[in-house]
Amino acid sequence: MNFPVPVAVISSILGEYGPLPKVEAHWPLVEAALDAAGTYSPLCAVAAIATISVETGRFSPIKERGGPSYLTNLYENRTDLGNLNPGDGARFQGRGFVPIFGRRNYEHFGMEIGQDLAGNPDLALDPPIAAAILAVYFRDRDVRSVADQQNWEMARRRVNPGLTEWSRFVDVITKLVSALKNPPPPVVTSQHAVQELDQ
Repeated sequence: MNFPVPVAVISSILGEYGPLPKVEAHWPLVEAALDAAGTYSPLCAVAAIATISVETGRFSPIKERGGPSYLTNLYENRTDLGNLNPGDGARFQGRGFVPIFGRRNYEHFGMEIGQDLAGNPDLALDPPIAAAILAVYFRDRDVRSVADQQNWEMARRRVNPGLTEWSRFVDVITKLVSALKNPPPPVVTSQHAVQELDQ
């Protein structure tokens, strides 16, 4: 892939918020989705990694916490989200690497990625689909342009206007940018070791 920082280094930077098996499984999907959406750049990748780590807390697609009454109170009859039908509030709760909310968003992202998200909202928890949603989300909000300018506050605001988890986000950004500027050298094995492996 394109991003020169190995997944083990990404995981070590994220610490408890990026377990190595999750980063190994999910980062290539996200990177490929950013490529497919035409929004990949190394600094946009940095923004994506940092965003996923603070939005999910474990580098895996998540479903918003809260019981039906909580979700109903939060989202039911929210015309700004397209929640017009009874039960839409709980049905279209937040899901994904970047949680999407509301019938309108599920319909929009479903159309963009060719999936019936409105008919089956839990598809947004499937990692390849969640990755495709994130890539479209970044494209729609032009996160790449502000990431390429290293305007990290705006990159965060375009996903989370309230700058939730800002200190952790910017800490991850700083470490990833440093790793991007100084990627670890490739692992070189001796010819002897290679020969032993071949036997």
